[in-house]
Amino acid sequence: MLFTPEYVAKLETLLSIDTVTPMETGEPSSIAQANACFSQWAQQIGMHEVFNGVGALPAAGQVPVPVQRRMADMPGFLESQPHLVLEVGQGTAPHTVMFNFHMDTVSPHLPVRVDGTCVHGRGAVDNKGPGLALLAALDGLRLRHPQVLDQVRVLIQVVAGEEGGAMGIYGTRHLCALGYQGRLNVFVEPTGGGYFDASTTSMTYEVSMDGEDSTDDFPQRGDNATLVLGFVAQSMAARLAAPLQQLQVKMTLAGLHTGMHHNRVYGSGRCLFNFAYRSATLARDAEGLVDEAFKHALQECQARFAGCQPFARTVERLQATCQARWLKRGLPVLDNHDVALQHLLAEAGILANPDPAQAFTCDAMWAQGPHAYSIVWGPGSLAANGAHTSREHVTLPELEHFAQAVQTLLITVARQATRAAKQG
Repeated sequence: MLFTPEYVAKLETLLSIDTVTPMETGEPSSIAQANACFSQWAQQIGMHEVFNGVGALPAAGQVPVPVQRRMADMPGFLESQPHLVLEVGQGTAPHTVMFNFHMDTVSPHLPVRVDGTCVHGRGAVDNKGPGLALLAALDGLRLRHPQVLDQVRVLIQVVAGEEGGAMGIYGTRHLCALGYQGRLNVFVEPTGGGYFDASTTSMTYEVSMDGEDSTDDFPQRGDNATLVLGFVAQSMAARLAAPLQQLQVKMTLAGLHTGMHHNRVYGSGRCLFNFAYRSATLARDAEGLVDEAFKHALQECQARFAGCQPFARTVERLQATCQARWLKRGLPVLDNHDVALQHLLAEAGILANPDPAQAFTCDAMWAQGPHAYSIVWGPGSLAANGAHTSREHVTLPELEHFAQAVQTLLITVARQATRAAKQG
């Protein structure tokens, strides 16, 4: 057994530490504390730190608007989300394997509970449990197959800034740009067992109202953002559903907010759409459709409610008060293939996911290039294990199976290194 009771206890400790992303809360959490625990455990099995610090942003034009907003309203934003890179082994560049997992989680933080062979808590499957299984695999190698690490170099990126729409822009992107990559890069995410070597990336569209509020005694004097945003959301969703499906672009009507009270007209608010795409070409096609759908929705709203009290003023001012813009777009997608490493993965018993349509957005898009092959692979599944919900959990058999598979993968890489040395 690799994922021993000792590792179950470590997982409980790690899950108990609140690492909710500031992207969702605007408040710092205890990411640095969680990183310190993980680093201590890694060093106990022979790893050492090669990076421990703050990430960096690209040029301003490449930073998603939600990240810009959060940085503006939260002092110490980047400093509250440090990143860590750990290393072990003596392998050369062709026999370097990098694993990436994220320490930040979505909100809210959840209490930890172990129920038999099932561990419940925020980050159990996304992404602390799978990350800790990496240490269990390396611990097993150290004890049973120490010669493997004479031939294989292993890096573990422990990142923040994966959740909340940050898209790895100040975490994984920065570490990969610094060169902390391998010939094979494994982004440890719940994929149902099989791996993906192509995935989606998302773009976000915001429809906003900036009008005047009013009391319920004079509803006709306000710009009714609730009416407009609700109508626009439905109109755009209906108009976009079929053409986006043809483009294989996933649409999510992600949220709509104006206010919570019954006795007033809210003049301001916003609704969000998220679109996941598989190629830059498809993204550009989708962008055009979305922009046209917004224009049509405004015209439709004006036609539907013109002269209709108490909404006449709302529609008269609609073109001035209701706007739309892209908060995030133009990010790359993961789309790489490597026949030699695909054969190596198969030799290790690791197979591609049979349903590529199940691929999702993650930081792996930042780790692809001429001498790098990146995959997304890990235990459990986002849906079945309740990621991002109050049901989030992972089973100990899932973590054990993954740890065993990681160990087999590294043994296979070492075997390849031996063959290459003999041939050389």
